[in-house]
Amino acid sequence: MNLPKGVAVKEVISFDVFRKAVAYKTTESWRTVPHAAVQVDLDVTEVMGCLEKAKRDPAYAGVNVTLNTVMLKVVTEGLKASPRMNAHLRYNPKNTVGELIVFDDINIAVPFLTDDSRMVTPVLKKAGEKSLRELCLAMADLRRRVANTNFELLLLEAGHRDTLEHLRRGRLGVLRRLYANVYGPRRLSFPSKSERRAYGQIPEKDRLTPDDLLTATTLVTNLGSVMRELPARIALLEVIPPQVAAFGLCAARKQPVAVQDAQGKDAVAIRWIMPVTGAADHRALDFAEASAFVKRVMGLCAKPDELFPGLA
Repeated sequence: MNLPKGVAVKEVISFDVFRKAVAYKTTESWRTVPHAAVQVDLDVTEVMGCLEKAKRDPAYAGVNVTLNTVMLKVVTEGLKASPRMNAHLRYNPKNTVGELIVFDDINIAVPFLTDDSRMVTPVLKKAGEKSLRELCLAMADLRRRVANTNFELLLLEAGHRDTLEHLRRGRLGVLRRLYANVYGPRRLSFPSKSERRAYGQIPEKDRLTPDDLLTATTLVTNLGSVMRELPARIALLEVIPPQVAAFGLCAARKQPVAVQDAQGKDAVAIRWIMPVTGAADHRALDFAEASAFVKRVMGLCAKPDELFPGLA
């Protein structure tokens, strides 16, 4: 790359294993996936009301019930209504042969911000089988294991497994990536043997493993949980192949909304509105497949009682 003449360079920062992993997966996403996306202003007023009740209800004592976890539950119920969105795609662009592998398990990749301000995306497994209370406990356990994880070692292990999978499928181009990372001039610096040995002594139940990164069937990211004060909506959202759908949530904010009163007359009310973006791989999905998902999600937000069983 030719640098502009006469422009002072402050520093040159080589990609570490975090940025390499993100760059690789997002490049693969935009190179291979024809994205189709829709944005919805979701009215979560009734959800917010139930959420406040749950925080005071004995049935949820000792459980951190958050809007983020409630919306994860809403998404899982939506995916049950549109199971083809919870799938992986196999597609050969040379002969246009493709197949959709629809999963029974709903494994949601959920981004976490680490203590050093890096983003990692472990998987909340079998989310569709869990009640809201169980989802809250699973998120707390995931957060605990994130805190115990050496992410450089984890990503190296996951990258090694991903490389072997590419080789197994005959994708020899991955060898260039392997050479650059191990032998090239900007090769990765690997943790010492003592670091690897100490990390290996942590039981797998207490830390993340490659399975916690590589078994996602879909992704739900929540910009609102990082910056609640940001009045934004997600315009672009990567679908990470072979997944076929991804969802982005923004902060819920009070907004004036046109409604109808009890007499059927138009009125203006203050409602909690959450901007939600859904993106899909257009090779696998059209909006027809997503319509049941949207209807189910909107229905649960309008009448969220079934999300909070036992709520007084």
